[in-house]
Amino acid sequence: MQRLNLIELSEIQKYRKEKENYQKENERLREFSLELFKEGFRLGFKKGYEEALEKDEKD
Repeated sequence: MQRLNLIELSEIQKYRKEKENYQKENERLREFSLELFKEGFRLGFKKGYEEALEKDEKD
């Protein structure tokens, strides 16, 4: 019985550690995605702005 409890405790600790690792990885990926979005938005805005300037110069 004692051994069974130790095994269960070990499994619970393993599960908690894995959950913590997954949460850290998810946070890292969330931050990375946000940075990609910001960069994409900035590049898209810059391209649109430059195209608008070119169109304005032609008119």
